[in-house]
Amino acid sequence: MTILYEGTKLTIEVTKDALQSKHEISSQVNNTACLTQLWKLTQRLADTGRLSSPDQFRHEGEQIYAIKARCGLRAYGWYHSQRRNVFVISHYILKKKEKLDPRDKQRAIKNRLTYEL
Repeated sequence: MTILYEGTKLTIEVTKDALQSKHEISSQVNNTACLTQLWKLTQRLADTGRLSSPDQFRHEGEQIYAIKARCGLRAYGWYHSQRRNVFVISHYILKKKEKLDPRDKQRAIKNRLTYEL
C-alpha cells in the first residue's frame, strides 16, 4: 500500500502497477499541464469525495472508475471494498479514444484482486 494523497474525504492509494505506469506515462507526455490537470482532479476527488463532471470521472463498470484529464491521460481505479474512504488507483494510461479498452478494465480488475488480498 502506497498513499499518494490524503484528502478531507478520501485517501488515494496506488498499486505497484500504478507507480510503474505513471513513470512510463510521464516520459510519453510532453505537456506538464496534462500531468498537472490529472493531479488536481485526483486531489479534488480526495478532498470533496467526488468529481461532478462525467468528463472528469466516469464509472466504467464492475466498480472500476476513470479519472480523466482532457489530454487523454487516465487513472483507473476503484473504491476499496473494506475501507470506503479509500480510492485505489490501479494504473495510468494515455489514450486517444473515449471508450474503455477491455484490456484496461481487466488490468484494473486483476490489480484489485491482487491488492485486496
